[in-house]
Formats: sequence, structure tokens, C-alpha cells
Amino acid sequence: MKSPAVALTGHVVAVTGAARGIGFQIARQLVSKGAKVAISDVDAAALDAAAAELGSVLTHVLDVTDPAAFDSFLDQVEGDLGPLDAFVNNAGIMPTGPLLEESDATTRAVFEVNVLGMMWGSKRALGRMVPRGRGHLVNLASTMGIVAVPGLSTYNASKAAMVMYGEAIAAEFEATGVRITTVLPSAVNTELTAGLDTRAEFTVLGKKVGIESMIEPEDVASAVVMALESGRSHPRLVVPKSLGRALRSQDLMPLPLKRRFAKMGGINDQILTRTDEKARKEYLNRVTR
Repeated sequence: MKSPAVALTGHVVAVTGAARGIGFQIARQLVSKGAKVAISDVDAAALDAAAAELGSVLTHVLDVTDPAAFDSFLDQVEGDLGPLDAFVNNAGIMPTGPLLEESDATTRAVFEVNVLGMMWGSKRALGRMVPRGRGHLVNLASTMGIVAVPGLSTYNASKAAMVMYGEAIAAEFEATGVRITTVLPSAVNTELTAGLDTRAEFTVLGKKVGIESMIEPEDVASAVVMALESGRSHPRLVVPKSLGRALRSQDLMPLPLKRRFAKMGGINDQILTRTDEKARKEYLNRVTR
């Protein structure tokens, strides 16, 4: 097996939203690589449970909507573990449903967590990495940042902002030695997608490409680890790769044709008409309270 360009042993890596789901699996794989890992989350009880399972990790209760809180988090990380080598902005929420039934508070919460939280974290991490001329910033966006889905308009907009932000800062800091990666997973089998039917199918060069099965959080974590080990920036790292190829083919289509293909694939109605509201209730209550 080819050795990675960057060995993560001893690297200091901080991950937000790491008490469960994708963030937890990222932390798990980083620990297995010998990295010195700090995990944060707004849910203190879940964070303690995650730390007990992961073993030797640093924990910090973090509300990503508070910019000053990132300073406290990273001060603790660097004070206890050493200079920051990588920072993973993973925290995010995904309320779903008809736009006109979405409260203003929910709309605000999505942007405060998904967009502003990611920006606060990025700026604080880059502020430490850029003067040193090294480091890797990873932002967890979504394929929903480049695929419009009725019932997910606010989430779509928040993730689209993340994608463009990542591309802009990757260009801005290209010559600094700091690497910047934006990861775009498809639907992931976590609490965030509880109750959703994500079956869809695209036609690429006359061949049907099904993306109906969810990927696992471990798959996304592996992509993040791969990006860190590569020592390179990845402006749009789609997971899985097969979906990335399908989405690139859609980019070549005019908007009316793209909408037609989305409707044929089940994208246009999947959230609003194929959602198990009971299965989704617990998650929505937690992230929108």
C-alpha cells in the first residue's frame, strides 16, 4: 500500500460536532491514525459519551454560533496538545419541510450553525495556521449545496454558501502553505437524515446511475482522512466518487433540462412527499428547540 504524503501520527486535529455521526467517525479514524484529537459539541452529555468511547481525546463544549467560543476551544487545544495541524468544521443541522411552514427562528438557526459557525471556525483556524505556513482546514458541506431539492431550500442555500466560501478561501490562501478542503457527502446514514427517503437516479451518457442508498458516516470520515493524508486542497470532494461524476454531467445541462432529470430521478418530490415524520420528529425537536 502506498504511504500517505502526510502521516497523521502526532498531528493535532480539532473536530466540531463530534459527539455523534460523521464528526464522531472522523475523530475515531483520526485516533486510529495516531493523531492527537480534540472533539467539541454543544451537547455536553453526548460529548462525554463520545469521549468515553474514543478514549484519549480532548473535549470541549462548543456552541459554534458564538465566534468567541472558538478562541477558547483552540486556546485549549493548542495549550494541551500543541500547534493546530488540522481543523474540521463538521457541525451542522438540517431541518426539512415546506418553506412557508418554516419558522424564522429555524431559518436563522440553519445559517447561524451551518454558515456563520463554519466561517467563525475557519477564520479562527486560519488565523493560527497561515502565520505558520502550514495546516489543513476541512469544511463539511453537502451535495445539497449543488443540487436543489424542494423541502430543503434553506439547507440548500446554507451548503451552497459553504461550497463557494471554500473555493474562495482556497484560492485566497493557495500560496500560504495551508490546505483547504470542502467535502460534499450525499445522504449519510445519521440522525440528520432520519425519516428521509433519498432514493434517486440519474442518467449519465445513457447509463442509469442510482444514488438511492445512503452512505455511512465512516465513508465520509475516510474521505476526510484521505484529504488530510494527501497534503493537498480538495475544493469539491464529493462522497461517493460515483455521485461526483453524475453531478458533473448535470452541470453541463441547461437549467430546464436539469430540472427534468431531477424530477425523473425522484429528486423533486422526495423530501416533501416521502418523509416519515414520526421518525424525523426527535431530530427536528432537538435542533430547532
